[in-house]
Amino acid sequence: MTKLSTSDIKKLRDITGAGFLDCKEALENSTNDIEKAIDFLRKKGISTAQKKGERTASEGLIAISKNESNNEASIIEINSETDFVARNADFQDFVSNISNIALKNKGDKEKINNDNYQGSDIVSQSLTNLISKIGENLSLRRSNFLEIKNGYIGTYIHNVEKDNMGKIGVIISVETGLKFNDVEDFLKKICMHIAASNPISITSEEIDQDIINKEKEFQLDEIKKSGKDENIHEKILQGKMNKYFNEVVLLEQNFVMDDSIKINKFIEETEKNLNGNLKIKKFIRFKVGEGI
Repeated sequence: MTKLSTSDIKKLRDITGAGFLDCKEALENSTNDIEKAIDFLRKKGISTAQKKGERTASEGLIAISKNESNNEASIIEINSETDFVARNADFQDFVSNISNIALKNKGDKEKINNDNYQGSDIVSQSLTNLISKIGENLSLRRSNFLEIKNGYIGTYIHNVEKDNMGKIGVIISVETGLKFNDVEDFLKKICMHIAASNPISITSEEIDQDIINKEKEFQLDEIKKSGKDENIHEKILQGKMNKYFNEVVLLEQNFVMDDSIKINKFIEETEKNLNGNLKIKKFIRFKVGEGI
């Protein structure tokens, strides 16, 4: 048997990030050949990753990347099993790198997974390698992208863990003829509001009719249970639906930084102050683990 040296084990650990005993086993099974040992660890890592993939990953980070022209942005969610790993430097570096790759690929998850990662493996393989190193199930859960020709993208991260990554992320596209420096504060405030208030649409017309019908059915059932006169059921229902829209429609929500006005009023006031038009076109809000 080829004699193992501590320096070879250390070298393999530095290259792969694997543990001492794993590196020792890899070198023993590859006659002290570093390249073969790396392949051994990779194969072992894939097996380990598949086992860990059965465990639920509902912690993690949201990350946002934006181009220098402020008219394109990507948002991703990468999950881990524990919040402890979400604060791990290796995990955070990986998230940051994938965020930049997501921007380049316009948020296309398949293209992201198959893109080159730092000149070596593709992203999906690099994720598998990181699973083996960290010891938890990790996953690129979702990604999205916004761009706008005549306007700007606003971004916001809530509960920041590191630059441009945290627990809630928001990106919005706003159509305007104003300069970015003039609207930057407005963009941030709208993003912060969306992070806090979690609207489901910009206007009530954009809400899926099935969602509206289900809400109406629920409210009407509650009204019937109340025992109130059937003649006023429709009037009560209208009032409850208006309240529902005030809660879930962005333009109809009370502004979190000044609840005496609604978002549509805040936009109108900002337009007057800046002497220009502002139209919110789209928004995307990601929160770590939602729906898992």
